[in-house]
Amino acid sequence: MFTHFNPVDLRFGEGAMKSVDFSLYGKKALIVTGKGGSAKRSGAIGDLTGMLDDQKISYDFFNEAEENPSFDTVDKGATFFRSKGCDFIVGVGGGSPMAVAKAISAAAKMNKKVAELYPIKDKISCYPTIAITTTSGTGSEVTQYAVLTSPEDKKLGLRTNRLYPSLAIVDPKYTLTLPGDITISTGLDALSQLVEGILSKASTPLMDILAVRGIEMIKTSLPAVVREPNDIENRTHVAMASTISGIVISQTGTTIVHALGYPITSHIGIRHGLANMMTICQILKQVEKAAPERVKIATSPFGSVNGTCEFIDSIYPRPKLKLKERDAELFTEEIDLKAGQIMSTPGKYDFEFVKALYMSL
Repeated sequence: MFTHFNPVDLRFGEGAMKSVDFSLYGKKALIVTGKGGSAKRSGAIGDLTGMLDDQKISYDFFNEAEENPSFDTVDKGATFFRSKGCDFIVGVGGGSPMAVAKAISAAAKMNKKVAELYPIKDKISCYPTIAITTTSGTGSEVTQYAVLTSPEDKKLGLRTNRLYPSLAIVDPKYTLTLPGDITISTGLDALSQLVEGILSKASTPLMDILAVRGIEMIKTSLPAVVREPNDIENRTHVAMASTISGIVISQTGTTIVHALGYPITSHIGIRHGLANMMTICQILKQVEKAAPERVKIATSPFGSVNGTCEFIDSIYPRPKLKLKERDAELFTEEIDLKAGQIMSTPGKYDFEFVKALYMSL
């Protein structure tokens, strides 16, 4: 027996935004984007503001979502949202702007600092949130997660069904302007989520089917778009795989792979998807000892664990970190070994295992 709940209204495909009546969500939007202008370059902002203008809906911009969004950014955004009299929010970009948009919608509605939301996460309410993705990796447009960085520089996931966006728009044409390195890091993030969804103790037969199909799409289409960035057919397949990965982890959660990646991103600066690739092969081998059937399904598109790792190396030759022992200990100390991500991963993961894994990188 398993359950499935994902209430997001998903619009997928070229021109998907044209089907939306934004007046259903409110009268004034706050548009949340990143600092670099990629959302505008993608064409998504022009399409969005054009439609809002046509539908006589006013809007303001909050362009401060950084790559690893902070509590402070969300709090600023919530204050700005209220001061401008907005009544719905649109996150445009990759995982960070969408996470910021979700968190702002809750903090503004509850009139609280984002840090105050964590203890009451299942009791919060939110303003309507629309997620428009311009990358293919996080699947955040269809999840109930917002991963934020605390003042102590720790990544903390705010997870509650209240954070699901009301509407998700996935138009593959918005990914055509992605730089090659972002295409790779986000595509491998999607791969990580698909694999982790299968490995998780919370996996379901339905999510297994979706995840394997998503992995097959990544295997075929990610190398193709790295070679030819303007290949819209393969961009569409990677975008589909990314959205599938979000749907999968909305049901299964992620595993220790994500937990291990956070310190690598925070302290070394390796992007999230690539940080996950640093440890995923070791975790596949560890899970194989406890749940070989899970690993067999997760690696089936590549034939084996080794085949999976060879594919990863063909896309992203993993660098040697050569961590000092004390650094490995500090990284390990940042991980709550009793947290859900670790407990949902088949196998044993104690302090010594995690430290040794970091030392091996």
